[in-house]
Amino acid sequence: MGKSDLLRVQDVRDVYRLIGECRDLGSEPSLWQTRILEGLCRLVGAAAGVGGEGIWARPVHPARPFSSFDVGFDARGRERLMAYLREIGPVGDPIFLAIRHLPGPVVTRARSQLVGNTEWYRSVSFNDYRRLCGVDHCITSVCRVSDRGAVSVITEHRAIGEQDFSPGEVRLLEFFHEELRPLIGRQLVCASEPRPEMLAPRLRETLACLMEGDSEKQVAARLGISHPTVHQYVTTLYRRFGVQSRGQLLAYILKRAGRADWTGLLNILHGDRSTESA
Repeated sequence: MGKSDLLRVQDVRDVYRLIGECRDLGSEPSLWQTRILEGLCRLVGAAAGVGGEGIWARPVHPARPFSSFDVGFDARGRERLMAYLREIGPVGDPIFLAIRHLPGPVVTRARSQLVGNTEWYRSVSFNDYRRLCGVDHCITSVCRVSDRGAVSVITEHRAIGEQDFSPGEVRLLEFFHEELRPLIGRQLVCASEPRPEMLAPRLRETLACLMEGDSEKQVAARLGISHPTVHQYVTTLYRRFGVQSRGQLLAYILKRAGRADWTGLLNILHGDRSTESA
């Protein structure tokens, strides 16, 4: 590792400060993801940032994004960014095609380390999308966060005409992603995680009753359904949220309720009284 790759003490402090800010917002993906991008723009001197989550079992399968967050783009730039995600995305981007074959749980590279200038400035990714967004040089970091191929992706962009990122700035983003990695899906809730309000009506009602302290027999009497049916719903809830007991289920739901209070969440769960089955 060369001297230009080494982090300053202040860089490390800034990284941990940003991670702490993200943890404070960890129950809401849109908040902590956006805070990451804003903070990294400041730390590496970028004009705009894009990040999100997806599934990417490198190198065999193509990337499949399922959430996207961005900062620093004007209205036109954001329209082209959405078009990029809709029309070509990582599958057709030479940067991601190059990263696909690089090993390691965290891969962080500047564009110039992955794609030569000739190929880049002839690419659809640059000419049809990034150029129209007003950005050029970038650092992209892909972090594997689960054995099932879940990934966190961060890309920081500089405006057209600005200089490339330095090796130290690349290392700073890599260090940040390495330190953030153990928190994603734990203290930092993923956008892909199941949410109570997205459950089928009967599952929502069953969960609300459990949250209010009802036993399975009491849930059955309250909802007018059989005890075996309630037990099936409870088992489905455990499986849906990846828990093994009522205590774990309620702890999971409460932790991920975000800014909404317990009563507000109950109101959401009780909002649909239809008899649609789970």
